[in-house]
Amino acid sequence: MASVQEISPRNLGAFIKLIPEILQEKALKEPFHFYGIEESGEASGVIVFKDSKEIAEIMYIYILPYLRGTGVVDVVLSDFFVQLDSAGYSFATMQFVPNEYPVLSHISKRFGFEESRLDYAYFRFTAQDVLRCRASSFEPQGIIRVRYLPPDKLERLKKLVDKYIKVYGDKLLDIKEALPYSMVYLEGTEPKGTLIVDVPQFDEDITVGDMKRYPEPGAYDITLFFVGTTSQKAPLYLLSGLCRILEKELPPNAIITSYIPEGHVVTLFENILGIKGYHEVLAKLDLGGL
Repeated sequence: MASVQEISPRNLGAFIKLIPEILQEKALKEPFHFYGIEESGEASGVIVFKDSKEIAEIMYIYILPYLRGTGVVDVVLSDFFVQLDSAGYSFATMQFVPNEYPVLSHISKRFGFEESRLDYAYFRFTAQDVLRCRASSFEPQGIIRVRYLPPDKLERLKKLVDKYIKVYGDKLLDIKEALPYSMVYLEGTEPKGTLIVDVPQFDEDITVGDMKRYPEPGAYDITLFFVGTTSQKAPLYLLSGLCRILEKELPPNAIITSYIPEGHVVTLFENILGIKGYHEVLAKLDLGGL
């Protein structure tokens, strides 16, 4: 019979391989809580949530494939939510993209989570999907690869990026060669925008290899933003540059992803690339109503 209980130093070793590396360093540290799922005495799954006052923010749910579809998940989560209620939490929440995380979508509907759409859109497409996009008819102007920027311009770009996406700013300065496809939009000689193409990471843990994650292992992740430009064609120039990269330098089955706030850039992606974005939702469960 399946059971769920909080992981302790005593049994952490049995569950550690079921926990993504990015979360392992948070195990047994506040405000994070790790619960282990056991079936017939074997470590079979993990639930991770973050303590946010009266809210348990669920960050990760995983159960071994052979137990899926057997009803074990429903039994375990029912017990888990009762434990959260007994521990003093009023709500449990999850953030996810329904089209990319069908398991979480099922859990949300099965237990009566109230869903509200967030102002973020997730895009996932292949190089082949955009080879005939509208942007391909524009000639890139004022576009240069990040790796060819002079040091002073690279530093200027880093400051712009740091203001919005610090992780990319660090990469632009310290490991420039890790972003061979990234481009910069220049007005005169000043960088005013960038399309960052983060190269794939293939260090996927085989144990949790079927789990959907963002950024997706093996995908080229792109980020597009502008600072201080009034040119309406600037996004077209960068996206036309992207089309040329996809056509000439990447295989047609290469996966491209992006996760961006609702607004102008989402509209650009949908209208110019012809790719529909899927919106993230916040699912909230009233534990007192169970």
